[in-house]
Amino acid sequence: MRGDEPFCGAHLLNHDGPANAPQQEESWDPSRSSELADGRLHIFSPTVGDIREATCLTAFLGELLHCSPRDIPLTRDGFGRPVFTEPPAATGRPAGTRLGLGIGADAGRQFLAVARDLPVALSVHTVPQGPVGELLLPFTPLERRYVQEAPADRRAHRLAQLWTRKEAALRLTGRGGLAVADEIDALSEARDGKVVIPASPTHPGGIAYVRDLPAGPRTVASAATSAPVPGVRIWHLNSLGTQADTQADTQAGTQAER
Repeated sequence: MRGDEPFCGAHLLNHDGPANAPQQEESWDPSRSSELADGRLHIFSPTVGDIREATCLTAFLGELLHCSPRDIPLTRDGFGRPVFTEPPAATGRPAGTRLGLGIGADAGRQFLAVARDLPVALSVHTVPQGPVGELLLPFTPLERRYVQEAPADRRAHRLAQLWTRKEAALRLTGRGGLAVADEIDALSEARDGKVVIPASPTHPGGIAYVRDLPAGPRTVASAATSAPVPGVRIWHLNSLGTQADTQADTQAGTQAER
């Protein structure tokens, strides 16, 4: 798409609704844990504890996979972020199966993304309030036009959604890339949401496949994977969280005693 062409709703990442719209929310039950290996991207919104803490994350994964948190190893990247887990054989998965993990949180809302054998990264942000003119620096001229041509009450939402797409892609391909944020086209025409990250002295570059996620009227979220996925499943958590909550409370109590 050239900068002199009008915006068109046919471009999947060029609108105010979720790009590559996921299926409707489904109700999760631990008996469905084998479905996490179906090749799609699975999104959860834990409501207790801080999923960025290792103890809370493994407790939550233990409930998802219907196994003990002690049996869930975490593989971390060079920055200490949990990026993969290998479910124990008792959960019915073939040996060597890995689940890619992505964590995103902002203003009390947190997400966990799970994908079989694929790196995944998330970005979650609250939609800013007020004028957005001063926030347009890390965007391409085409993106700035896209934001500025929106109705006044939609500009902040458009800007925030574009930023989560960029940030998710950058998190997937490594850190140190904010300097090239204004070169990343988050208005890709590709139906699979392909976003190209240019290489720079501080960032290796790469390719990410980005999808917007439903996050509420004042929150935006995007997920990036290293390859296209056939779909997204949004899970509603009925009774999950008890174990993670207990784990977090126990940890807090131990720290208080110290």
